[in-house]
Parts: sequence; C-alpha cells; structure tokens
Amino acid sequence: METKKTLEPIPPMRRGANSYKPEDIIHWAVQRFLDEVSHKEPLEIPDLGFTDEENRRMDEILAEERKSSSPDH
Repeated sequence: METKKTLEPIPPMRRGANSYKPEDIIHWAVQRFLDEVSHKEPLEIPDLGFTDEENRRMDEILAEERKSSSPDH
C-alpha cells in the first residue's frame, strides 16, 4: 500500500513583507514554489504617459549606461 504525504501549503505573502526567505523556498521545493506564486501570463506594462521624445531620451541614456559599464570600455 502506497501512502502519499500531503504537501504543506505555501502561505501567501504577508502584508508589509515583500519576499519569502530562501530557506522557506528550499523547504517547499523551488519548482513547486515558482509554479504556485509566479504569474501564469505575461505582465502588461501600463502606459506611464511618457512622450515619444521622453522614451527616445530614456533609450539613449540606457544605451550610454550600458556602453560605459561594458567590460570593453
């Protein structure tokens, strides 16, 4: 006769706490944890109201930052 152990439920995040402790995630099993708490569909980024010019400038700044932090530089 085979018996199956009941899995301990993963509690929801508590108000004011924005993360789980690594030892808890390991205890619950990483893949099971990810399956239960991860979003099932892609997250939609809301329209933040930036103009095309503001978006272009932010892209330029990010490209400059990447270039300056690259190992070749």
